[in-house]
Amino acid sequence: MQMDISDMMMAQQAETLRLSGAYEQAIEIFEQLQMYPDNAWVNAHLGATYYHLMDYGKAKHYLKKAIDKNDKYFWAHAQLGETYRLRAITENNRRPEYVEKAIEHFQKALDSKPPEDSNYVWALAHLGATHRLYITKGISQFLHEPISQQPNPENSCGQEKIQQHAEDALKCLNRAIELMPTYAWAWGMRSTVYRLTQDYENSFWDLGVEAVIAPSMEIMQQSSSPVPFLKSGRVNLYEHAFLSFYLTKKHSDPEDKKIHYIRAIAFLQQALILSPGDLMAKLILTIIEANQKKEERGSLKPNDIKNIQRKLEQFFEDTEVEFCHKFKKVLRHQINVPEPSVSIEQLKWINSHAEEGHKLKKLVLEDVIKQPDLGVKKTEAQLWLWENFALTEMWSYILFFLAEVSHLLGNKSNIGTETAYLELAFLINPYYVTERLHQTPVFSHQDRTKIFKKLHDDGIVLKFSEPN
Repeated sequence: MQMDISDMMMAQQAETLRLSGAYEQAIEIFEQLQMYPDNAWVNAHLGATYYHLMDYGKAKHYLKKAIDKNDKYFWAHAQLGETYRLRAITENNRRPEYVEKAIEHFQKALDSKPPEDSNYVWALAHLGATHRLYITKGISQFLHEPISQQPNPENSCGQEKIQQHAEDALKCLNRAIELMPTYAWAWGMRSTVYRLTQDYENSFWDLGVEAVIAPSMEIMQQSSSPVPFLKSGRVNLYEHAFLSFYLTKKHSDPEDKKIHYIRAIAFLQQALILSPGDLMAKLILTIIEANQKKEERGSLKPNDIKNIQRKLEQFFEDTEVEFCHKFKKVLRHQINVPEPSVSIEQLKWINSHAEEGHKLKKLVLEDVIKQPDLGVKKTEAQLWLWENFALTEMWSYILFFLAEVSHLLGNKSNIGTETAYLELAFLINPYYVTERLHQTPVFSHQDRTKIFKKLHDDGIVLKFSEPN
C-alpha cells in the first residue's frame, strides 16, 4: 500500500520533528502512519525515535519490522545495531548477547565490507564503539589471571584480548575520523579506546581534539548516548584530570609525576570554577591530592587524614538526602526487573560483611533489604532503568570513588571499609568498575589482584562472552 501525498507530507513532518529532538511529537505522527504497517521507512524511523527516548524494547520492535521488509535497509540495520549497543550498556545481565547482535547489524549496515572499504561514517564510529565494549572482557580476564596463577600476566591472554579488541575498534574509528575529521564523538570514543589500553598520551590528545571540535558537551553528545545528562564541559575536565592522574603511573621520576599531578588538580579546579558546588569534582580532587601526598611522603600525615575525614563527613552531609533517595531507587529497580543483575541475597551478603556503622548499611542497604519493592512498578522497572541509566552510572562512580578514599585512609576511614563500596559498585555497573580498577593509581597491582579475587570468591564476577 503506497502512501498518498498528504501522508508523505506527514512523514516528512515527523522526520523533521525527530531530527530536531521533538521525539514525543514525532512518535504521535509516526504512529498515525502505522496505517501502513509494512512501510519499512515508517517503522525504521519510528524505532529510531523510540531509542532516542531510551525505550529500547519498542525501538527494537519497529526496527526489526523494517528490516523484515527490507534486509538491505542499511540505515535501519545501523539504528538496530545502536539499539543493541545501548542495551548492552544499560542492561548488565544481557550485555554479551546484545554486543554480538549490535556488531552483526552494524556489519550489515556496512554491507559486510571491511572498515577500510566503507564510507558509512556513523555506522563505522558506532561499530568501533561496540568493539570497544569487548575490551572490558580482556581487562577482566587480565585481572583474573593472577588468581588462576598464570605464569606471566604481562604476556597473558587477557592482555592479548585487550589489544585485539582495541585494534578492531580503532580500525572503525580511524576510518570514521579519516572520512569526517570533525566528528567529535568519534574522537572522544577513540580517546576512550586508547585510555583502556593505557595509551594515555594518545588518549589525552584525542580528548583535547574532541573538546576543541565540540566545546559544548551538548554537541559532543549528539551521537546517541545512554547518558543524556552529560551536558557540561565539566565532564570533559574530569576526563582530562583522570588521564593526567593515570599518567603518574607511567613515570618513576618524581618531577615528572608532579607535573601530571599538577595538571590533574588544575583541571578539577577549573571544573569547580565552572560550578563551585560540584560534589563529584570535589571528591575526585580529594582522591588525587591524597594519593599524591601518600606517594610523596610514604603515608598520609595525621593532619592530612583529619582533613580528608572532614571532607568525607561534609560530602555525606551534603548528599545524604539525595544519596539515600536516588541510590535506593536505583537498587530497587535493578532488583525488580525480569532478569535482575542485583539480588536481595547479594545485598544481604554485602550488608552482613560490612562493619557496624558503615555508611552503606545505615544509609542504603538495610532499608532496601527490608522494602525491596517500595515505590517500584515491576512492569515499568526496566524502562525506568533505561531512562535513568545516568543515575546508575553516577552512583557506580561515587561508590568507586568512596572505595578509593577509604583505601587511602586505611584503618582511619570514617566512612567504612572499601570492600562494601567496591562490591556494590561492581553489582550496579561491573563494566565501569572493572575499567577504573584497571586504571587507577590508588590501587597497586597487588591490591587489584586481591580485590578481584575477593569479588570472584564472593560470586560477584563479570560474565561476558566472546564474539563469534
